[in-house]
Amino acid sequence: MKAVIYKEKGVFSLEKRPRPSLRDPKDAIVRITLCSICSSDIHIKHGSVPRAVPGTIVGHEMVGEVVETGSAVTKYRPGDRVAVNVETFCGAKLKKGIRCLCWEPAPPASAR
Repeated sequence: MKAVIYKEKGVFSLEKRPRPSLRDPKDAIVRITLCSICSSDIHIKHGSVPRAVPGTIVGHEMVGEVVETGSAVTKYRPGDRVAVNVETFCGAKLKKGIRCLCWEPAPPASAR
């Protein structure tokens, strides 16, 4: 697959990356058909996002087709067209009614 990669302040590049794999039963792999970079990616380009280190893949506004799902995914099947949510939630705060962009990735399903 190809991805837009943050290389250093002011520099992005289009590079080949390995195909992702399922790491959790609740994961899904989506073949991206349309993607855009947004203002948050521009902040990365200007070096304003300290957690964006060289090698970070940018472009998080996307639509595509589900190609593979984990065993716990029941709402989607390969072939379904989907829009991907810009924000990633760990679930802990969301259960309390707080919508936020989490700084840590979601824990594995086995730890929830």
